[in-house]
Amino acid sequence: MSDLNYDNIMECLDVSVRPDGVDGSGSYKFVCKLEHTGHQSYEQSFGVYFSTEVSVVEVPGDVEAQVRGNHVTFRRYNQMSDNGLVEIWVKLSAGEQPEVTGITDITCLPEEEGAEIRVILGPVQKAICERRSVRSYKPEMLSKHIIDQIMRAGTYAASGMNRQSPIIIAVIDKGVRDKLSELNAKIMGNEDSDPFYGAPVVLIVLADKDKPTYIYDGTLVIGNMMLAAEELGIGSCWVHRAKEEFESEFGKELLTRLGITGNYEGIGHLVLGYADTEKKSAEPRKENYTYYID
Repeated sequence: MSDLNYDNIMECLDVSVRPDGVDGSGSYKFVCKLEHTGHQSYEQSFGVYFSTEVSVVEVPGDVEAQVRGNHVTFRRYNQMSDNGLVEIWVKLSAGEQPEVTGITDITCLPEEEGAEIRVILGPVQKAICERRSVRSYKPEMLSKHIIDQIMRAGTYAASGMNRQSPIIIAVIDKGVRDKLSELNAKIMGNEDSDPFYGAPVVLIVLADKDKPTYIYDGTLVIGNMMLAAEELGIGSCWVHRAKEEFESEFGKELLTRLGITGNYEGIGHLVLGYADTEKKSAEPRKENYTYYID
């Protein structure tokens, strides 16, 4: 199990979490490392997503923990100075070894000229800035709990007049996944490739063509799911050619098998899995990307 790091863009509070074995009672131990810069801080908090539901066995006396399923929010009531470093040891119980899949909601409470100012470094901006397309995956299957969380984010995407034209199909059956990959490669004109890059999970987004905004609706669904996957530490990549797949007999039969009727067009696939490659830094943003009309 590897460490998971959150390096926030405001360079105020960085958090990493690493496993530290199992104690004699069977509790899983983790070390949360907090590195603080820029000012005095009198309270710090952050959230950690795990791969399975957990409960808290023990935290230090100056730390409060709140659990919701597989997410734990830690709040530390103590001072950190500029360039401060603190390690928090926590013990958890779970039905199986928990893996850290995401760090979220970092909050730092500084004091400036006698007034408290809350600086919230939220997970949305982090996911937007740090998401990268992953094109090499480990074969390990994701839990349905994680897949459901990612799909749920897709269902809350904006849509034209809230008509909710898209649908999402999660493919975790290897035979169907491989057949889709074979068909996609044939459409692409490179039949020896795997367009899904070895990812074990394929989410297919289709949308109702009778709705005028269906392409945009489906695109927003995929975007939401990309960000949710990033937040949970899951690699993702948009793969094209879903339109052609679901114009084929195989695609139509797949919809019929699922009892899906309607005038649906494939918008795209989002492949998911644990990355088998190092994440690259973002390329510089192009010049003249944004404009103001004052």
